[in-house]
Amino acid sequence: MGNPSIGSRTGRGRLAAGWASSESNSRYEGLAHVHRAILIAAVAACLAAPVVGQAQKREPAPAVSGDSDYRLGPEDVLDIQVWGRPDLKGSVTVDSAGRIQVPLLGEMRVEGRSPAELARDLTERYQLLDPSVPEVLVSVTAYNSHKVTVLGEVRTPGQYGFRVMPDLWGAIYAAGGPGPAADLSRVQLIRDNPEHGASRTALVDLSRGIEGTAAESLPALHAKDKIIVPSTAGASVGPGTFHVLGAVRTPGPYRITAASTVVEALSISGGALSGAELRKVHLTRTTPNGVVSYQLDIEGYLTAGKPLANLGLQPGDTITVPEGQSGRGLLSRLERLLPLVSLAVTVVIATRTH
Repeated sequence: MGNPSIGSRTGRGRLAAGWASSESNSRYEGLAHVHRAILIAAVAACLAAPVVGQAQKREPAPAVSGDSDYRLGPEDVLDIQVWGRPDLKGSVTVDSAGRIQVPLLGEMRVEGRSPAELARDLTERYQLLDPSVPEVLVSVTAYNSHKVTVLGEVRTPGQYGFRVMPDLWGAIYAAGGPGPAADLSRVQLIRDNPEHGASRTALVDLSRGIEGTAAESLPALHAKDKIIVPSTAGASVGPGTFHVLGAVRTPGPYRITAASTVVEALSISGGALSGAELRKVHLTRTTPNGVVSYQLDIEGYLTAGKPLANLGLQPGDTITVPEGQSGRGLLSRLERLLPLVSLAVTVVIATRTH
């Protein structure tokens, strides 16, 4: 005869299993009803909601992640990690000739190469010296070869590097977006032309906003371009004004009677900041033939007496002082120049009074 206790336990187990199965089925059916209800409600909400335009709000200048298609250039900052050899890791900057200095390997030309290509090359070279090195990783920590300067009526003016060059709106929003007094109807795009030693300025109307400005209508940005967003505050001062923008202590509009030359204009605007690039000051002027931009070496004027740098001012002129690379050498150079600016203005004023 079979063991009754075992049989009873088996029966109870089957009964419990039946209860569990029944309870599980009931719970599943309940969840299914809930899911169906949620789905029906969601569909109903979608059908009931009005369609507000098929196009989404256009976002400025997407920046694609990853460096697989990025090409290295001068001033880019690279982080090099050599696995198994922490003594060889470090940060290097691509020089103006497109080269870097690598421990044990010396000078290497990297301009035009991707970080991945450079990493493979470094891996092969280091493995010849030390077979225990498994891999070298290269990443870009500062995209300075794709740098754009944004000045004027933006929230955080300065220089910005991009992995992928944005459009004009993207660059402005990288600088925090337009300020409350921004005059978007006459944004200036200044591009240096090293071959001709001059700059070209284009006026761009962004007054329709991001949604109202077709992306294809915007001029493409190039590395080292300068974008100036003027202020509407200057328009209320009157026609006899000029603007000083960029790396000065008190940027803004000034009456033309307050200064007659670029050096005087820099003086009344409080002087250049410690990071100013006085060798590349821009004077933008509207003429009957269009907008003209001059690049002025104010540092050369103050130290070597270059006469063509200190141009006379005209109503409507815009002076832009770009930001240079920071460093003690530049700071000390500017500290020496600031007294010269004051002295030059003092001499001019003294001459006028006699």
